[in-house]
Amino acid sequence: MRRCEELSELMDDPGVDREALATSLKFIRRVNRYLGGRRAVMGHLEKWSAGWKKGEVVTILDVATGSADIPLAILNWGRVRGFDVRVVGLDLHPTTLELAQEHARASWKLAEPPRLEFVRGDALALPLGDRAVDYVICSMFLHHLRGADAKRVVGEMVRVARRGVIVNDLLRTWFARAGIFCLTVFADRVDKHDARVSVKKGWRRGEVEAWREGAPWLAYHEHVPARFTLAGERSR
Repeated sequence: MRRCEELSELMDDPGVDREALATSLKFIRRVNRYLGGRRAVMGHLEKWSAGWKKGEVVTILDVATGSADIPLAILNWGRVRGFDVRVVGLDLHPTTLELAQEHARASWKLAEPPRLEFVRGDALALPLGDRAVDYVICSMFLHHLRGADAKRVVGEMVRVARRGVIVNDLLRTWFARAGIFCLTVFADRVDKHDARVSVKKGWRRGEVEAWREGAPWLAYHEHVPARFTLAGERSR
């Protein structure tokens, strides 16, 4: 099944209406919550946290943060387990960052959620130095890109990460196409269009494993339903 790189999601339009973008981000939050997005990321962090030292500060960069639902889930998880986790949510779209800040404030019911900050930046050229943070994660973003750019983003993530990397995105399968078609039958126009385009722009294992170049410590994992992670920690 060919990857439909020529298709575009409505939310990727620089001039997208603010309310339409907010609706799309809300839909993505539901997908992450109920269809394994959060679970895929948290499973790796749960495993790796066994090696974290008591009292140490663990820094995480979330590339293309969207509405920051993954960072908020990480911070809640860290708070429950007593870890001092700090997260930076990075996104290029200024309206997306505004919506992320609004969602974070509403979720924490505070003016500024603790241990979470936002930065505007380009995933293709991350505005951080080499090994600047402990972990770099990226969820539901790379399917928006062409193959060469996706590989470049992963290279940037590897460059910036001191300990580990988690890429979390969609698999391109007939099952995923059929499933998202059924799930979006009664969705609004933007969600219906973007969700169906997203699975057509998802990835296959061979395409994902090509991103491991220069980082053999990254490993491919499949998650139900129709999701994958490319994740790993550097050898210490």
